[in-house]
Amino acid sequence: MNLLALLVDRAKPLTLRQIRQELGKQYPDSDEAARAAFERDKAALREMGIPIETKTLGGDAAGEVIYWVNRSNYELSDLRLTESERDALQLAVATVHLGAQHGEEALWKLGGERHLNKSSMSVNIGLVDQNMGTITAAVMQRRTLNFEYKGESRQVDPYGMLSRGGFWYIIGYDHLRRDQRVFRVDRIEGRVVAGEVRTFTTPENFEVVAAVPTEKQMLAAGDGEITTATVLVDAALAAGVRREFGESFVIREREDGGVEFAIPCANLGAFRQWLFAMVESAEVLSPPEIRDHIVQWLEELATGS
Repeated sequence: MNLLALLVDRAKPLTLRQIRQELGKQYPDSDEAARAAFERDKAALREMGIPIETKTLGGDAAGEVIYWVNRSNYELSDLRLTESERDALQLAVATVHLGAQHGEEALWKLGGERHLNKSSMSVNIGLVDQNMGTITAAVMQRRTLNFEYKGESRQVDPYGMLSRGGFWYIIGYDHLRRDQRVFRVDRIEGRVVAGEVRTFTTPENFEVVAAVPTEKQMLAAGDGEITTATVLVDAALAAGVRREFGESFVIREREDGGVEFAIPCANLGAFRQWLFAMVESAEVLSPPEIRDHIVQWLEELATGS
């Protein structure tokens, strides 16, 4: 990203010698080692779809190569974003990290450094996982992943990734089960190891969004005897729940703006996660069995028992 920022920022092409001077200690002192590291960086940027242009000079500088980035070859066309929309984009990139460089790459493609200034706000809600860099690279480069999951050694061809409900998921072909499966990244045990480049082909009809169950589907996918709970959601969050579940799940609207919803709860673990994500803005009203379960779980959590 430092190399990309430098080549984008400069009006004139740069030689490797000039690049090394500008980037200081990013490259080794040895000419041979610096060249090797520079070639790796160029290859990584090209893998992201960012072409680095080159030209061999003649005359007094015969044989020397200059490098630059032609922004028109990789930038998205003008999206005509307003200032507030650009700030919202930066906030989103800062919030959901795939590892820092991926967000920066997206902003460069949008011409971000010309629009997003230092005063723009940003937050980090801690979605970075130790394996995210390995996984995202494997998806782009079609590398088979090896990791431990629920006590078993899994070998997975990662077709894609999706963030849903605050969690990252890998969708791919599981060699152990011999079928397509979904894996939650934060439940992977230990380190993920990636294999060789381009060892599999993603199916033509694969749709990452359709492959991961929605929150509504996950809440309903359980073996609990009670399948629906009435949940009161405060006005501040009611609109979001309404969009997520639909009008058919609305039971009653209150005068203060709060809304009572019929929420699937057959999967009690998923139901708790969904409920507690709203902190004090949601309350289980009925049935008593589900309300008592939530109260008991919170009391045990508070006492550490």
